[in-house]
Amino acid sequence: WGGHDPSRLRLWARGRTGLPLVDACMRELLATGHMSNRGRQNVASFLVHDLGQLWVHGAEVFECLLTDYDPGANYGNWNALALALVDP
Repeated sequence: WGGHDPSRLRLWARGRTGLPLVDACMRELLATGHMSNRGRQNVASFLVHDLGQLWVHGAEVFECLLTDYDPGANYGNWNALALALVDP
């Protein structure tokens, strides 16, 4: 379900991916501790599907930076985005 490349994760977390939308959202998060729900979905999708990183690493970054952090919502949303849920 993905890999772990610390350099890719670091560029993403610092808003230095080269993709303006992702970078703007991550820089907003760094500066304010906030990001819109749509922004969270966009940056999460980019990290997992475009950069090929494990969703848990993105969830951990959000855990450290979000001022409205909620464990259930954060990990649940990341897990669902990464299609890691098993549908019984």
